[in-house]
Amino acid sequence: MFWNKDDPNALNQPIPPGWHITELGMLGKGGMSRVFRVRDESLGREVALKVLRPELMKDDDALETFVDEARITAQLDHPNVPPLYALSADKKRSTCFTMKVLEGHTFQQMLDKNKAGGIEALFAALEVMIRVCDAVSFAHSKGIIHCDLKPGNVMVGDHGQIYVVDWGLARRKTDLPKESEDDQRAVGTPAYMAPEQARGQNHLIDERTDVFLLGGMLFRVLASKPPFVAPTAEETLEIARKAHVPPLEQVVPAGRPMPPRLLAIVRKALAPAKEHRFQTVAELRKELEEFIHGIARLPEQVFQPGDVIIHEGEPGDCAYIILDGHCQVTRVVAGKKENLRLLGPGEMFGEAAVLTNNPRLATVTALMETRVAVVARAFLQDEMERTSLISLAIRAVASSFLDLNGQTAALLQDQVVAKAWELVLREVAFMGRTEADGGRSIPWTATLQRVAEETGVDPELITKRALRQKGVRIDDVQNRLVLSPMSRA
Repeated sequence: MFWNKDDPNALNQPIPPGWHITELGMLGKGGMSRVFRVRDESLGREVALKVLRPELMKDDDALETFVDEARITAQLDHPNVPPLYALSADKKRSTCFTMKVLEGHTFQQMLDKNKAGGIEALFAALEVMIRVCDAVSFAHSKGIIHCDLKPGNVMVGDHGQIYVVDWGLARRKTDLPKESEDDQRAVGTPAYMAPEQARGQNHLIDERTDVFLLGGMLFRVLASKPPFVAPTAEETLEIARKAHVPPLEQVVPAGRPMPPRLLAIVRKALAPAKEHRFQTVAELRKELEEFIHGIARLPEQVFQPGDVIIHEGEPGDCAYIILDGHCQVTRVVAGKKENLRLLGPGEMFGEAAVLTNNPRLATVTALMETRVAVVARAFLQDEMERTSLISLAIRAVASSFLDLNGQTAALLQDQVVAKAWELVLREVAFMGRTEADGGRSIPWTATLQRVAEETGVDPELITKRALRQKGVRIDDVQNRLVLSPMSRA
């Protein structure tokens, strides 16, 4: 059967003998193959049918690549690699195979959709990257290198499933050529290629090649574009050959989170020399996970019901993150103790006093046995530079103030504005730039808009609250909010 020019999207190739399937429509297509949704009538389930393009059926190289993809994928029994069900064979000319239908969207589409997102969008993307690392690390344990890792080759399911797909360019380490036998063909996606790939040095490909590609994906997460961009594929390939990765600080869009520690991880993964990269994907994954879950390295403390963790008016030398349990926040207003809000697992408190060197704003009491992570002042100041604690600020989502004792509307508004200001302070601490005088600053308009949208507070109220704080100013020329250096006790 030949290509149907009138309907190029139709499944118009012979069905292997013994296969009973019903076509349900095309799912996608690439340079060598097309993928259809079909119903396997024998098993009564829907599967994906990947077929070699009809015009390539007599191309021995294309056929070998297609069959190799099926066999490599079948070896990777891992939750983050889609399972392959069957491969057809007709006189050694296999032309199609079936695999799991993947519902959802590509990681590329997810990044495009969330390109204007803030911290939460960044961490959602990093969680996907962790799962991608899992799949690639497993493949490496089987002696297989993907060689074409990019956001378009990762599927994100509607229910949180993550799949690394398109293993068509994958290489078995045992099949890599010797230098004298290398055909010097550059195979892959130029925008993400490791320099050894782009130079056609296929004998030098190893696990660190995939590390570079993963670094390119992280670059795309932060910069909204791949590491190598040029008007044509050949120009892009030439940039990749030279490994000219632009500094992230120069290409990350204004207002986008740019944690220094994450930048360091990306730079190491994208090192031109393989010996300077992470030597395994497991090392890269460990760095990412420590960045995301930095709380695991903090000391812990347990408080019993009724224990006061912090006292209003006292100086603050540490902050806390609740791991288990709940706390009550109170403040004395007009001589009366007012219940302000409840705190639960994942929430941070006490950081405002540490960051501003001002007295505690409220009292926090344990309502039940409560386990907390303790963030000492010295530790927090160190992490302000390394920024691994940014994940804590993100996951300490601003909670709503609970009107437990009929506080007045004015007091409630003051509480919400205060919470908005706390979010600004966290941005300064975890995302800020260190100034020459030791102070810290952040872009003001973008930050103000983001905090206003998150809290629903009028930007003017947040600005007024900021300008009332000691040591805070807004640099109108550079459009930055500046927090002067903290006075030393």
